[in-house]
Order: sequence, then C-alpha cells, then structure tokens
Amino acid sequence: MALSLFLRNPACTNQAFTKQIMRLATFTAANNAPLTVRALPSVLPLKNISLESQKMPIANSVRSFRTSAVRMSDEKPHDHAKLWIIEKATSALMVPLIPLGLLVPNRIFDSLLAILITAHSFWGLEAIAVDYVRASIFGPVIPKIAIGLVYLLSIATLGGLFYIISHDIGIANSVRRLWAVRSQGQPA
Repeated sequence: MALSLFLRNPACTNQAFTKQIMRLATFTAANNAPLTVRALPSVLPLKNISLESQKMPIANSVRSFRTSAVRMSDEKPHDHAKLWIIEKATSALMVPLIPLGLLVPNRIFDSLLAILITAHSFWGLEAIAVDYVRASIFGPVIPKIAIGLVYLLSIATLGGLFYIISHDIGIANSVRRLWAVRSQGQPA
C-alpha cells in the first residue's frame, strides 16, 4: 500500500522519473549494458548481485529506500519493546491494586489508580487513533486532531480523577457509593 501511494505521488508521475526508472530497470547487473536477448544469460545470480552492489545502481537505490519516519530521520530509533513491557506492567499492577484500593481507601491508592487507569486508557486510545485514523485514508490533518483529542481526553481524565481525590471523597469511596445506590422500588 505504501509503495502504491509513493508511486501516485506527483514527483513519481513525471516523465523524467519514469524514464530513469525504465533505464535502470533495463540494465544488467554485470556490465551496465542494455538488457537484450543476447545479454540475458549473463545476468548474475542474486547472491553475486548482493556481494557486488557497486556494479548495480538499482540495488543501492532500493536498499536506501525507507518508508518509516524514524528510519528517514537521523535520530535514534525508538525502542517499542520497552513501552510494551511498561504497558503490560501497568495492566498487571492494576489487577491487585483495584481490589486493594477498594478495600483500603486512601489518597495514595487513589492516586496510583488514577495514574494507572489514565495511562492504560491513554495507550489504548492512542493505539486506536494511530491504527484506524490513518493519514492515507483521512488526510494529514484528521489524524493529528485525533491524537490531540486523545491527549486532551487523557489530561481531562487525570485532572478530573485528581479533583475527586483532593476535593471530594476519593475514587474508591465514590465507587463504593455507586454500588450502594439502590433503586426506589427495591426494599432495603
């Protein structure tokens, strides 16, 4: 899909680019001679082509072609394995912390719950926005707006949870009160 979008780019549709690609595609790897019926048997095997890349300019251009922004930039690539471990550790920490926070309600457990719940929901919503609101489908502006809304929602969530912790009864006591609500028709 990325290659088809690249080839539809206006820079790739002009005649000079097309002529250059056709010229490179019709050269043999051995002697840079135009590809003819007589030259076909002299084509090198793939193993020799990779060892002698100075004889084949198309191999160099294909090897240098990168599609991701991280590979195109000079900065150090990000290690997504560490983020994955942090996400899984956050999820694993929430399993015992939610019941513990409900059993022993205090500001420390409520603050930890607020941070972990917000981080967990942020990573999930960010993954949804990145995976499903793509620039190739929606254009360059809508994905940025979607990521901005994820950030805004996460900041508002964390702020609201900390407001409940500091100015109200806390997260655990709020959940307890919600569970204690009974309907009007149900006897006590």
